[in-house]
Amino acid sequence: MIDLNNPLTRGTVTVLEGRAATSTAEVALSRKAMDRTGARLGGTITTEDGRGFTVVGLVEEPGALESTTVVALPGTFPNADQTWLVTTPLDWAKVKELNKLGIVAMSRAVLRDPPSAADRYPQLEGTNELRAEILVLIAGLAVLEMALLAGSALAVGARRRKRDLALVAAVGGAPSHVRRIVLADGVVLGALSALGRRSARLTLAAVLSRPLIESAIEERYGAQRFYPTALAALALLAVVTGLLAALVPAWISSRQDVVTALAGRRGITRSRRRWLVLGLTLVATGVAIGAFTAIRMEIAGILIALIVTEVGLVLCTPALLGLLARAGRWLPVALRIALRDASRNRTAAAPAISAVMTAVIGAVAVSVMLTSQAEQETRKLAGTMGDVTVHRLNDLGKASPTSIPPSVATAIRNTMPAAEVHEIKLLSCNGGSCFAHVRPPADRECPYSRDVINREPTKAEQQAALQDRRCDGVGRSHSYFGTISSPNGFLVVATPDAATTLFDLPHQDIAPTQAALREGKVVVNDPNKVSNGQLLIATGAQATTTPAPAHAVPPSSAPLAMMTEETARTLGFGVAAFTVFATTTRMPTQAEQDALTAALGGGQYEVNVARPTESEVQRSLSILSLVAGVITLAAAALATGLAAADGRRDLTTLAAVGATPGLRKLLSLSQAGVIAGIGGLLGTAAGIGSALALLAALNVGYADRWPQPALNPFTVPWQNILIPLLVIPGVAMLGAALFTRSRLPIERRE
Repeated sequence: MIDLNNPLTRGTVTVLEGRAATSTAEVALSRKAMDRTGARLGGTITTEDGRGFTVVGLVEEPGALESTTVVALPGTFPNADQTWLVTTPLDWAKVKELNKLGIVAMSRAVLRDPPSAADRYPQLEGTNELRAEILVLIAGLAVLEMALLAGSALAVGARRRKRDLALVAAVGGAPSHVRRIVLADGVVLGALSALGRRSARLTLAAVLSRPLIESAIEERYGAQRFYPTALAALALLAVVTGLLAALVPAWISSRQDVVTALAGRRGITRSRRRWLVLGLTLVATGVAIGAFTAIRMEIAGILIALIVTEVGLVLCTPALLGLLARAGRWLPVALRIALRDASRNRTAAAPAISAVMTAVIGAVAVSVMLTSQAEQETRKLAGTMGDVTVHRLNDLGKASPTSIPPSVATAIRNTMPAAEVHEIKLLSCNGGSCFAHVRPPADRECPYSRDVINREPTKAEQQAALQDRRCDGVGRSHSYFGTISSPNGFLVVATPDAATTLFDLPHQDIAPTQAALREGKVVVNDPNKVSNGQLLIATGAQATTTPAPAHAVPPSSAPLAMMTEETARTLGFGVAAFTVFATTTRMPTQAEQDALTAALGGGQYEVNVARPTESEVQRSLSILSLVAGVITLAAAALATGLAAADGRRDLTTLAAVGATPGLRKLLSLSQAGVIAGIGGLLGTAAGIGSALALLAALNVGYADRWPQPALNPFTVPWQNILIPLLVIPGVAMLGAALFTRSRLPIERRE
């Protein structure tokens, strides 16, 4: 509710078509709200309580483009939370005065001129801001990628100018002259990239990237700004990257045999053992740094470890190419020639393979980490994705009802792909619902839990709890039925038929569990909380306990206990209505959820559907796969172009001995496959290994944190892994085959 006609609200919500509401009988809708309601300008919408509103405008929230938004004037709906927009500047002292009254304030003046760290609220300080050193390390990874790709291109140029560089040496040029020539190529390449394309990049950023980025982040730009200092720094970075990319080609060109180069022979290519030893040493060092810093939860150290490991693998790549070339004698002709060319042209092939490998390492490692963390969050849930819960909205001042009408369950079955529908109740304490849980027996209970000490443990007590096996898992929060989060577990009241779904029971445990419920026992999915067939039910803020007969079942994702309504009354508890819970055969659609909300009507119930929250994760994984794919295709194209230019004499020889035109396509296909395939395979293996090692180290690091988080599961997103491993190399090979001419060259030699 906001008055968009007030100048003070300008920019909060943007009116795209029509106008803002001017009375409490009018509303404006976002595009998504129009799509969901079917209303258009001039149409009407009706709320659950039967009130009708005329749609007078199409709006969008700049900070939430995909939101389902209905904008009305203040006062249209009573009993709503209120926020004020204030024109008077608020300094930090005024904000603190408002905080004393229980009012949260966001002040532009305070954001522009924040108070000192000593004057802030330390318990509210964020800890996830990117530090400068982390940004520098990420930029270092980007420079490494660009240098490897540019190095492959410069190696192509140096290879094609091999005779010219040899002539420089033959007429008296020193090796330093040859190095300077090739290094100058790198500087020129970097300068042209920085200056020649700047205007195109700025245009692209202003015209094309803005809508793409706004669509991706679902927010509007605040402004389009260009920073000359940053642009100059990027230009300098491009020149430095070109210079770094030319270092290896310059060094190799200055050491080539002049006579061999003038005669047009390839010479002998070997990988020096000291580079292999240095590479293996860097790999081992990177692994050690990664394990140490991951245990200490230091992000900067983890990035340093990743960079060191990747540099070590890059140094090992030329030796690996030589090893693979020796094994090529048992392969078909085209693949054997492709491996031989990659081994001979290591100055270009090795950077190309390394660029693919480093890109895939980063994409795969981050994919595994994100997927594992998403899986960890999913394991905190009681139930599965797609579950539906309908909660009754209790009226203020009225006693909690003991049951939800059967019509709610009927509405769920009629509108949702429901498999099972059960009503879930809670114990009633002092006339209202109370959240109960099961306490362990006294000899197994953590002496530092809130149930025992009735307060937060001190630092010393937390360290003692970390050493006490009875405290394992204590304080670890779990989510129940879409609305409840509890660090102690949760106790519900339901019929015996609901036990199979709530506890995810195997077939052999269903009958004994349901029989135990009918006998008046409380079922708990933690055998450690049962002693001599009894357990303790904890209720109230002071954790008052009540003994009850117990039956234990195998543990599931979240700690849960259950009893029947008859058992609750026998133990002296009343019951209160809580929710209707339904499992589904598939993920319900948004239209089905809206249909259920409409069927319930009246504003008495809230519908929740357990939907995956990893949309951001999937988007990140898609972006990573795209970046890795572009780098892989670029590297494969560069290496294939080098092989085509350098292998023309081989193609002439093949034509002379009767090779078919199709062999040339097969050869180009094999050359692209060697670069993309080897780089993808090495990067995938190293990425998975790095991620799993980091996850294991992070799990070790959790040993010093209280409460201890759930361990990261080792989850590999095979669907994302197969893209750099199989799909992208396949696309590179197909492109090489399509864009390579079949005709073999015929040249006259003298």
